[in-house]
Amino acid sequence: MEDITLSQCLRGAWRDAAQSIRRMPTLFLLAFVLILATGIAGYQEQLSEPPSASPFSSITDGSATHGAALGHSLTSLGLAFLQSLVIAVLAVQVIRFSMALHAEPSVAGSKAQSTRLWDAGFRRYFVLCIALVAAYVGATIVVVIAWILMRLAGLTSGTSAAGTATLAVLALCGISYVSGRLALLFPHTAAGGQLAWRAAWEDSRGHFWAIASTAVIAILPIVAIATVFTVITDMLATTGSIDSLSVGLLVVQSVVTLLYTATTATCSVWLYRKFGAVLKAKP
Repeated sequence: MEDITLSQCLRGAWRDAAQSIRRMPTLFLLAFVLILATGIAGYQEQLSEPPSASPFSSITDGSATHGAALGHSLTSLGLAFLQSLVIAVLAVQVIRFSMALHAEPSVAGSKAQSTRLWDAGFRRYFVLCIALVAAYVGATIVVVIAWILMRLAGLTSGTSAAGTATLAVLALCGISYVSGRLALLFPHTAAGGQLAWRAAWEDSRGHFWAIASTAVIAILPIVAIATVFTVITDMLATTGSIDSLSVGLLVVQSVVTLLYTATTATCSVWLYRKFGAVLKAKP
């Protein structure tokens, strides 16, 4: 564990994020174009999605409508996956950049094999992202099933809604806690390390609130920037120009996504430097 204060983690994360943008402008520009393109494509996909089949429509028409809706859903999922892949690539490159800034010469030389874009480190990082997303999806499915079972059990609508809301909050808190305890795995895998789940859990023992609060404070400037940009976009867009407003908001969303990704990536590096003693001992 390095002797780094949480305030140093915050200042270092913001400084490294700014340096990564200055040093890798082509990467950020390409990521911006891809994120904006997938966002616009997803928005157009939502506009072209057919309405749900009417219960009075014919079976043939209903099947065709449901088939088209399935196609639109798969396209939307594909675009979301592509956007997630772009964000993951950007995060991995920013993490490696931040680690290289503060690595000792001997350590930097030993990590030279973990600089390629599509290598084992990136694959492990992406697997970790998918695992956490799957955990949130699984928790959502459990909550939905619980709501259905409560309704089938004859509970009133208010009672089932309250029970479902309570279960949803508990599930969200549980998954968020696990995510926080495993947060140090992101920079570790991006640098080429193994998916050492137990080591990450050990490193974050007793430090969950420090890790969570530092990560939240780190993104507060991004939230402020997003709010200002959104207000400016609303003011510049004309009342009757819904399309221009939507595109403007997508541009803001893309910029915010880049800033959020860079800041969270560098923040994870500094937290890893402070708390990742056990993980650093792993290959």
